[in-house]
Formats: sequence, C-alpha cells, structure tokens
Amino acid sequence: MKSIIKGFALIVFFSLLAVTIPTESASAADFTVKVKLNNKLGPSATYHFVPKGVSVLKEAPTVVLAKDRKYTVTVSAGKLVVKEGTKILASGLSTVTIEPKIYAKENHLYLYKGALTEAHPYMGTILFKLSGTALMQPVNMLQFEDYLKGVVPSESPASWGSPTNRGMEALKAQAIAARSYVFSKMNQSSLEIDDTTTYQVYQGFIWDPLSPKYLRDYQYSNQAVTETEGQILTYVKADGKKGFVTAFFSSSNGGQTELAEQYWSSPLPYITKSQKDPYDTSNVLWKLTWLKQQLPASLNVQKPESWWDITAEYNLNSSMVANSQSREAFKNYKAYVLSKAKAVNPAIESIKIASIDSIKTGDYENTGKVKETKVDVSYYARTKTNNALAYDMAAGAASKTLSGIDRYETAAQIAAEYVGAAKAKTIVFGRGDVPADALAGTVLAHKNKAPIMLVRHNSIPASVEQFLSEKTEVGATIYLLGGESAISSELKDELAQKGFKTIRLAGKDRTGTSLAIAKEIGSSSNVMFASGNDDSSDALSASAYAAYKQIPIIIQRGTKLAEQTKLFLKENASSSATIIGGKGVVPETVETELAALNIKSDRISGSSRVDTSIAINQELPLTGKSVVIGNGYKFIDALAGSVLAAKTGSPIVLLDPNPAKLPAAFFESMPTKNEAFYLGGSGVISEDLKAAINQYVGKAINKHQMTLTFNGSKSLNGNPSMTTFRTTLGGVNLKSLQYGIIDQEDRFIMDGSGFGHGIGLSQWGSYKRAKDGQKADDILKFYYQGVTIELTSSFVK
Repeated sequence: MKSIIKGFALIVFFSLLAVTIPTESASAADFTVKVKLNNKLGPSATYHFVPKGVSVLKEAPTVVLAKDRKYTVTVSAGKLVVKEGTKILASGLSTVTIEPKIYAKENHLYLYKGALTEAHPYMGTILFKLSGTALMQPVNMLQFEDYLKGVVPSESPASWGSPTNRGMEALKAQAIAARSYVFSKMNQSSLEIDDTTTYQVYQGFIWDPLSPKYLRDYQYSNQAVTETEGQILTYVKADGKKGFVTAFFSSSNGGQTELAEQYWSSPLPYITKSQKDPYDTSNVLWKLTWLKQQLPASLNVQKPESWWDITAEYNLNSSMVANSQSREAFKNYKAYVLSKAKAVNPAIESIKIASIDSIKTGDYENTGKVKETKVDVSYYARTKTNNALAYDMAAGAASKTLSGIDRYETAAQIAAEYVGAAKAKTIVFGRGDVPADALAGTVLAHKNKAPIMLVRHNSIPASVEQFLSEKTEVGATIYLLGGESAISSELKDELAQKGFKTIRLAGKDRTGTSLAIAKEIGSSSNVMFASGNDDSSDALSASAYAAYKQIPIIIQRGTKLAEQTKLFLKENASSSATIIGGKGVVPETVETELAALNIKSDRISGSSRVDTSIAINQELPLTGKSVVIGNGYKFIDALAGSVLAAKTGSPIVLLDPNPAKLPAAFFESMPTKNEAFYLGGSGVISEDLKAAINQYVGKAINKHQMTLTFNGSKSLNGNPSMTTFRTTLGGVNLKSLQYGIIDQEDRFIMDGSGFGHGIGLSQWGSYKRAKDGQKADDILKFYYQGVTIELTSSFVK
C-alpha cells in the first residue's frame, strides 16, 4: 500500500497560508498548501536547487536567481547560507525562500539533496527552515489542485484511468478522497502535512511533460483531478451542521472494511459499519515467515564471544528466509525487543533472538481482523559498561530440571530428553515401585540406545502411553526387566496388541534377572557387584560408568555368591570385579569367593550412600561435559537418568537433599561441566540445592524470555496497541491487520490479505468497482456512509 494514513492520534502540522478569497466563486485552487518534503528528502546540511524559470530569494529580493543555474543552500553556525558556486549570495538567514516570479508550471524548480544525483521537481515555492542547529528542512508551497496532481498518481496507479483498464472512476474517487482529506484538515487549526504515508504521498511536479519524472499515464490522473475540481465529501454532524470528511483511504482492505475505533480508538461519523467488500478479496495477499529456531543449536553457549558478531538469526539470513518483508519485519521486531530489554537494563547493548516461542492472535468478532497479538521470544543479551562489552552470563544457566507429577512422568520426561527430536527404536521397562530389577538395566539400555521407563505391575501410566504414542517408532522393541511378578503378562500382551515386540529378561530372583540382563549385554571380562536391596542406591551410582564402559552389574544378595552367579562368571571368563558399597551391603565373604575363582576384586565405598556415590565418581571418573544429579534417599526418580548420563559419558551423582551437606570439595575438583540435569521435582531436588550446585556448573549465556501483547486500538493495561505492532514491523511488511497464524513445525507464518488500515476507500476495491461500471460517487458512498459530494466554493467566505 502506498497510503497508510494514520489518524487523529497524530500531531498534525498543516499550514494554510493567509490567502484572501476574493469572491464566492473561488475554488480550492486558490488555497496554498504547505508540505514538508520528507519522503525522499528530509533534513540535510546541504541542498542544491536549479530554477527552471526566473525566481527570487524572498529574504534578499535583490538577488535574482537565473533559470537553469545551480545554487546551494548550506547550514553554517546555525544560520543558512545561499551560494552560487563559491560566491555567497546571502548569509546569516533563518529561512531561505525560493519563489518563482510567476506561479506557473514552466517556472518549476529542481531540488537535490546532498550530491547532484537525482532531481526532485516541484512547482511553486520552496522554503528552507532550520531543523535544529546543523540541518534544514525543505517545504513546498503550491496551489491546492496542483498539489493533488502530485498526490493522485502517487497513491493510485495513473494507468488505471486508461480506456483499456477502464478505471477512470476509481481515479476520480481517489482525487475526491484526497482533496477531502486535505480540505478537512485545512479547516482545522494548527495545520501542516508532509509528503509521506503519514498523510498522503506527494511526489511533487511529476504530472506534466515539462517534468523529468513525467510518464504518459499521468494524463489520466490529471484528468481525474481536473474533472473533479473542487469536489469534496461532507456529512451532517449531530448538531445538524455540515462537517468535512477526513477521507481516509488505503490500498486494500482484504475483503472487509474496518471501523476507525477498532484501529485508532475514535469513531468516525461517516464510517459507521464494517462490511464485506467482494471487490477487494484477493487483490493483495501476503505472508510473513518467522522461523521458530533462530540460532543454531550447535552454538557454544559457554563462549558467546566466539559467534556473537558473526552469527545472524536465521530470519536475517537471506539463504534461510528469502522473503525480504519477513526479514525486515523480524529485524524491526528485534529492535523493539531490544528497546524493551534496555528499558529494564540500560546496560544492554545488543541482543540475539534465540527463538520465536509462540505467536497467538485474537480477532474482532464483527470484522474478523486481528484485535490482539501475543508474541513470546527467547533472547540472549550483551552489555556495555564504560565501553567494555560483556555477555549476560549466569552460572547454571544451561541446567535443566527433568520432573513430573510422579516417578513415572519423571522417567518419561527424562526419556524425552534422551531421545530428543528422534523416536525411540528400543525401550527398557522396569517396575516403578520395586526398582531392583531395573537397577541392572542401564548397561543394556545404553547398548541399545534406549531410554529406561517405569511402569506399574499391571498397567502402563498415562505419561508412558503418551511417550509410546508420540516418541516411539512403530514396532519398536521393548525389554521387560523381571518376571511376571514384576511386570505382568497382561501388560506384555497389551504391548503386543499395540504392535511392539517385547523381550522379557528375568530370573527366579533379582540376581537371576541381573544375570539374564548381563547375558543379553554380552561378554565382558569385568563385572560389578552391587546390593539389590530396595533402599540401596549404590548400583545406581555406578550405573552410568558401567553403562558407558559396558560392564554388567550383578545384583548380590546374601553372604555368598549364588551358584548361578558362579556359573555366569565361569562362562563369561570374568577376570576382575568391582564391588560397589560397604561390607554391610556386599559382605566380605563375596571377595573371598571371588578370589577362590581367580577373579581379582576391589571395593568402592563410603560411610554413606552419598559418600559411596562420590567415591565412585572419584575412582571411576567420567569426563563428559554434563553432570546428572539425583537424590540419594529418593533415588527412584534418578533411575531413568542413568542412561542419560551414560549417553554423554557424564557422571551421575546422588546427593543428600540438604544443601548444607553438599560435597563442595568434590564439585570443585570435578572437570568443567557445561550443564547439569536435575532428576526430580522440588520435593526431590530443592531449589536451594540447585543454587548450591549451579555455582560449580560452567557459566553459560543467560537466556531471557519476553512476552509482548499488542491489544486493540490503543494501549491497554500497559500493553502496546495493534497499531504499534504494525508500525513496529513496518506497514509495508505487516501490510494489514487481517491475518491468521499458521503454526508449522519449524515456523510461524502470518498469512494475510489487504494492505493498509482498511478504513474508508479501498484503492484496489474502487478500481475493481470502476471496471464493473460503478461511478465515482457510488464508489465513495459505499466506503463512506451518509456523505454528500459538494464544491469547496460553497464553503468559502
């Protein structure tokens, strides 16, 4: 859309110069319009101009400005200076006014900003006034109808008026709307306009063959202005008096006209209904695409300095998002997020959008256009203090808590983290309320790249059902650890009915089940022994190392090795064994029997289960960049986490829940860890314990979240308005407020129609109506209700 007219909330500056209208027959041509030239010009320290006819410098009447000579206006010491080449013609001026001796199109002027590259032609007078102390602002003053000839082809394609296109009535409707818009403002106090879409686009003297910008089609826009000369829209006010219509218009309404009070906040008495516009349903269709993930997952969050200045968000990368409007809208929104972040922390120098987490909208019931948009983003920040750049780092920022409402859901959360974006091909099931059989299962799970999940004896928890449905491949293999007293045959049959292949690994007791698991794993010259007592976490503390090294864990019960254990050790040709836990859980007699079998053994233990866990990690260290933390006294939540630790070769540490008992010396000596996984909710791993541990976890750049809600036509409850949202993204990018959100797997798409605010005349709709045979007055009366077309001369005193 070319014309995005903003409403009454704008501070309007339009100036009606003092003009005496001599007779009642005077037309709108007698008005002089004053237009700030901002569209392609705006404030500058230097301007050049070339008069195409004889002109004078109003501030120095004796200075005659010759035709086709180049002159320069500059700012010097807060004053304006006029020069011809190096010769100073006038200096020390507050304003410079270049006025033709005779107002005529032959006496137009070329204006150049800075270098002499592009000529901008204007009729009438050019005024230069200071803008601050170092710049000046050009203003064009000309007659009303000549102004409109520079507006109409800038707002609607002049080619519409050709006999072939049959859109002359649309150009006439545009001319009347544009004239009405300006005339209504000329009858207000404190008037001023500019040449941008803030009011109406005006490109100056483009409409005559004398202009270097002339196009043949401008004959049609000239005809539209001439044939409607002086025509404006009026309405009857509540007090019975005539009012002038501020005839807002836009490129396309997307098939539904808009109410002013839903876009700006104030109603208009001549736009009283929102209505379907079948002539404008598919003229402007558009899409903006924002990717959900904006930065590569592989970025080193511990060293943001290695990528900050060279890695752009995906939406700013033309190879990722080709649509330039999508890129520009994203860039603008990023700048808006930065401004909001700086309002909270003025030291923030720049941000990187890590992800667009959600975009949601709500619509007006009567128009279907967007009433509210809510955008959630995650971002990183860089700060600047005393010219020193720093990154907003936080200890433990990369830590993650994996928990659910119970042990089953916690295991499901851990499993989801384990498989990531993939789907599980194999799963290991253990009984959740009697975990002994599952304690030996980590090694098997790691071998098969399988998560460990917990089930009930005779049923599958809802969280596990969801994982099977959403995160598991069809026909996957599921290992069942333990006999039918652990996991029932009915549950096994249920899995078969769902299409899963099941393999049960079981023995006559816990030891036998651990041996069945060991046989499935395969031969190893080394084994581990740990207690199978329900209240012992020793096996779990060793499980990550055992899994990573593929060392089977044998559950030991009683004071002697079971015969089935001896047989396994013999068949497996085991030569060494590691005993986990003190002599109170795995008796000394086990060491004696192992020696008798020519198996060398050593023992890792501590004075408590927590000390044993620390001792295991000191003597059997894993050097992965993560650390997995569980509660040594509520360790069932940590059971499924052992395979997560093994996946990255990282230790699993079971701790006392009391932060005061944190083994600080161990964490200080631990190799650098980039992230921590906490297994279980706050009742298992307290926030205080996390805080105590996080100081030992490698720092990572802090990820912030920001939710911004844009609501309605004006700011509500501190939220910015939808108009602010469109202005922020850019009106040529977010072309209208008629759009929906398409939520795809990797991106959000704003799928819209229309271009502009949709209030009043639709330029595309009027063109299609003209082609269908409608006259200008019929077109206008569809878009504005209760209006009359009258002549400006009727209102001139």
